[in-house]
Amino acid sequence: KRKQLAEMDVENGVKQPNRSPPLKLRNILAQIVASSSKYLIMLDIGMGISYPTIAIPPLLHDGHGFKMSTSEATWFASLVFIWQPVGSLASVPLSGLGRKRSMFYLQIPLLIGWILPYFASSAWELYIASSVLGLGIGFMQAPIATYIGEVCQPKYRGLLACIAYCFLTLGSVAVYAIDVICGNWRHTALYCATLPPLTAIVLFLIPESPVWLISKGRYQEAKQALMWLRGWTDETVIEAELRTLIIHNCKRLSAIKSGNIPVTCVSDHYNATYAANNASPEESQPIEPDAEKEKKEAKIENKDMPFIRYFFTKEMYKPIILSLVFLYLSNGIGVAVFRSYLVLIFQDFKVEMNEYIATVGVTLIGLMGNIVCVILMPIIGKRKLTFTAIILCMFGILALGLYAIFGQHLNITWIPIALMVEIFFATNLGVGHIPWILMSEIFPLRGRTLGTGFVAGAGNFMQFLGTKLFWTYVEYLTLGGTFIMYFITFCIGLTYLYFFQVETEGRTLDEIVATFRN
Repeated sequence: KRKQLAEMDVENGVKQPNRSPPLKLRNILAQIVASSSKYLIMLDIGMGISYPTIAIPPLLHDGHGFKMSTSEATWFASLVFIWQPVGSLASVPLSGLGRKRSMFYLQIPLLIGWILPYFASSAWELYIASSVLGLGIGFMQAPIATYIGEVCQPKYRGLLACIAYCFLTLGSVAVYAIDVICGNWRHTALYCATLPPLTAIVLFLIPESPVWLISKGRYQEAKQALMWLRGWTDETVIEAELRTLIIHNCKRLSAIKSGNIPVTCVSDHYNATYAANNASPEESQPIEPDAEKEKKEAKIENKDMPFIRYFFTKEMYKPIILSLVFLYLSNGIGVAVFRSYLVLIFQDFKVEMNEYIATVGVTLIGLMGNIVCVILMPIIGKRKLTFTAIILCMFGILALGLYAIFGQHLNITWIPIALMVEIFFATNLGVGHIPWILMSEIFPLRGRTLGTGFVAGAGNFMQFLGTKLFWTYVEYLTLGGTFIMYFITFCIGLTYLYFFQVETEGRTLDEIVATFRN
């Protein structure tokens, strides 16, 4: 801690107050700036997954050059999701590049995925564009999920991660609004192509994850990154946090128990990277910066177990099961799967207002759910917010299904719009976003990249199946029957989450992992 609340500068021999922003303000501001990279990526993802919503209706008619069948349209809408699991799993080897560099290079497929639709002249070219965009989004999911969890302090992590999902919804609003303004799906794609270069510029300016740097034995770079992330401050402010991160990395690399052998190295990478740490091979690298005063003695035994065996430990398989159940409620049913057909659904309900404007309005008002989520999450936590959001969403979907079966003869066209607003609000309140926030918090460091990549890929595969089969369900069950099926699924999923979802708000990553382990 600093000895004085305000530092004094000496200028012309006279002491004056330092007019730099207070440390606390700089601390949160630095983390917001670092998180802005994820915000721009989430904006791009929101645009990408919502683009078929505005492109499919005209493609089913004239298409501005060619026409699609209903089957081709469902493939176009769903391919962006089937390639995301491939990208998510393929992103595991990219972890060697670091979180920041991975996200930087992966702006290239996102840019290509936006440029291709502008020149498309057949359904197959749109399939390729959708696949490339899906691969880019999939590549991105593990790095952005882990980056927020690793650079933000626990008291801000949930809030900043939740804000990111406001930008996911804002991306949907943006692509709908751009289409309403320009009225052409080709031009809309071209405007969206300006976002990846902007994101690359922001990524160039922010630091690498200090957790990743420590895992590679690059301690000096980790110190500099942490000083940047905690408000462009000096090393005395981040000393305790840096020590904690190093200890966590040491425990990951070795099983440490009390004993009488001094621990002089905290990373298996030390001997190869001592020069980067300003040390010679003979010098010790203590776990704690103040090791001269507090000698830590320990005995190292039981090197890391094989990864396949580690995959089946409690701290890995329990978060995986929780994530898969939650992601099915988020991605396999509900808004995530019928978003691409929202304009067509409004046409089926025969709403009186323009379907495209209604889509913009519903999504924009649904954005309020993100804002309420940001406000409530630090107050009531993720668990209670999850239950509230799911209950609101499931009963909204039930009401919409009953209206589709029994109520259309009433000719009250504002009812489906009002119910859709409520469903979008509840989805943005927590159903659609909290499982992705949890993903950045519940996996241990050793299995974080593979764990987040695997469950993100599984979630995208669920969304692919749900999107591709939506009209098949409608053909066999009718639109109302499909919504009632979703309601029953929500009931089953809510029961599981009531017994097994853990609260992570305000807790450190170590504490969360220990909850699953114990």
